[in-house]
Amino acid sequence: MLIEVGALCVSLSVLRWFLTRKKHANIPHLLPEVPLKEDGPFYVVKGLIEGQNLPMYSYPVLDTFFGLFKINLHVINDPVKSKEVFSKSEAVGGHSEMYGWWHILVEYRQIVKGRKAETMSLDHFAVLRGHERGDAKGTKIAKLCRKRLMELAAKKKNEPKWIAKVDSQIPWLVEQFKKEGENGTKPIDTFSLTMPAAMTVVMDFAMDIDLSKHSDYRDRICKYANCALESIVKLDKKKLIFMSIPSWLRKLIPLKYWPEWVAYLQGLYDDILDLQDMHNESWKVGDEATSLLAILQTDHAQGKMEEWDVVNTMQQLTMTAADTTAGAVSGIMISLARFPKVQEKLYKILEVQDFRADEFKDCHFLQAVIYECYRYFPAIYRSLAHSITEKTEIMGETFEKDELICFGIAACNLNEKYFKDPFKFQPERFLNENGEFSKSPYLQPFNTGKRSCPGLILADIEVFHFTKHLIKHFEFKLHKDHPMPVVETEEGWLNFWSRKCHDTPKHHHLQPKERKFLLVPRLN
Repeated sequence: MLIEVGALCVSLSVLRWFLTRKKHANIPHLLPEVPLKEDGPFYVVKGLIEGQNLPMYSYPVLDTFFGLFKINLHVINDPVKSKEVFSKSEAVGGHSEMYGWWHILVEYRQIVKGRKAETMSLDHFAVLRGHERGDAKGTKIAKLCRKRLMELAAKKKNEPKWIAKVDSQIPWLVEQFKKEGENGTKPIDTFSLTMPAAMTVVMDFAMDIDLSKHSDYRDRICKYANCALESIVKLDKKKLIFMSIPSWLRKLIPLKYWPEWVAYLQGLYDDILDLQDMHNESWKVGDEATSLLAILQTDHAQGKMEEWDVVNTMQQLTMTAADTTAGAVSGIMISLARFPKVQEKLYKILEVQDFRADEFKDCHFLQAVIYECYRYFPAIYRSLAHSITEKTEIMGETFEKDELICFGIAACNLNEKYFKDPFKFQPERFLNENGEFSKSPYLQPFNTGKRSCPGLILADIEVFHFTKHLIKHFEFKLHKDHPMPVVETEEGWLNFWSRKCHDTPKHHHLQPKERKFLLVPRLN
């Protein structure tokens, strides 16, 4: 008996050593200042800054069950190296780390026999399909979904009718800001109000449907999108353990013990299918395809992708495009409230041209302000994690399949090596000697390469036009009861941000301690 117990202890010790061993001895490993359960965006960003002169380092995202369940993320902090890796490597295009989230949704829908569940598959994930040599068909579909989105966004970029649709959300948004902010006397958090306007633009782009005329769908989809994004990014143990259970065993677990968000998010699929039916009442394959849905449905009809690649593209757009746009616009308004001289300069430039700026080149300073806010207010502080799809060498180090890698966006944004006086808010750094907007190759808010954000053109369009109109209608001011100190040093910059953990609502992104400020109507 003692021999068996001893053998078991030795086996467990060997297993623990194997699982917790340091795989990359040459890569520095950084730890957060707080226990991992208290870790949040602030501490991750502080780690990014501390390690900004390290070409690469690892950071823990999970370490539980006495180290038996351990996941590290490898962060590239050099923007030049990151661009090279994500543009040239065939092995960093995976997203298998997120597949478990979709697998749970699919399995639940099949168990409860949800609408069209019989046609669902565990690997029809549209843009997020893995770029793998062993799955040529799936890789081709992922690239085609991405290509279609970017082609349509580029086509609409300067199209007057499309810009008019973006601008059409401003009157509603202005009225909501006035109402909620009691005409500039009450400080408000603009994110929750900007989100429905951004979602309306996204769904018009996706389906040629004006969600402002279907406010019940719009409001529900906004709630679904917030829940979906937080649940997929959040590092809670229950989700990760549930995702790790074998599928056959998971199906034996009573549904009441499944994570609550799994049942809730079935409603997002139902609403997307409803809107798809609404779209198809006036469109059929063979007609002119002016929406993303029509283009993808045409591809499906031609056998170029599966039905749920189309549906999941719509789902992924609702999850990511509106949330990030609303966050960026809100961050710009907060930044202009904190730096009133920049706000005044921008307002005067736009006022001279009667706020006419249909293209980015029509107001170089506005574009410079936006990109300085991307740099200085990096709510999305690192790129999505990417799973290694095959054994490969990255920056002189050998990585195995399924290890995780990303680009540390905030580390580059705040590095003196790439941006002089990085803790000073200076939009002029993005203007050349002729006063024209000049994007820095080091600023990569949407990541770069084959797996960069495919919605970057759409996001830039929305942010540009929303900001242009909102500064026309409002002056953004700080409120004494909701202080946002402005100290342009590293310590001052760090003190601006919330230190709450990942489980806190909205903390899948970097969040300021204070979000409320005044929007004082201008007498135009």
